Amino acid sequence: MKGTKSMSKREFEAVNMNDESYKPTINEIIRCNKLCFHINQTEPMTEKMKNLTEELFENRLDKTSNIMPPFQIDLANRVNIGKNVFINNNLICMARGSITIDDDVMIGPGVSLLTANHDFNDHRVLLCSPIHIHKNAWIGARAVILPGVTIGENAVVAGGAVVTKDVEANTVVGGNPVKVLKKLK
Repeated sequence: MKGTKSMSKREFEAVNMNDESYKPTINEIIRCNKLCFHINQTEPMTEKMKNLTEELFENRLDKTSNIMPPFQIDLANRVNIGKNVFINNNLICMARGSITIDDDVMIGPGVSLLTANHDFNDHRVLLCSPIHIHKNAWIGARAVILPGVTIGENAVVAGGAVVTKDVEANTVVGGNPVKVLKKLK
């Protein structure tokens, strides 16, 4: 069962986890789980950790960007990270819907980027939609970004926020669900 399903003005790709076409996704999840395990058990800031992280991202992670372990990324082949990005420890990425992080983004500790949810009527079906974090955004500690959300350029997401809808550029949001706290100049 593949296709799109409209929910809350967002397009979601429906992916049946029982379908044979899901097998490559399972293989990538296994690859990423093994590499994340090894990265998370390796002494930080070493050549070994750097090499494992490069392997995880298939040499697509720019040398100016850093992800601090431990972290868990299920589908690194669906995560694109720009230049000069800093991601603190305990990041969780469920990336079936794809995640794009533009240049100069900062992400605090314990952030979750979740691009998939289960269909209420069939829990074996994932509803996936991409997350895009635009240039120079700052995501505070323990924030949760849900499927289909775009974070605008220079936006700030307060710590502990649950982001269920797009955040405009130059805006500070916080709360659960988020609300606008102020506009930036």
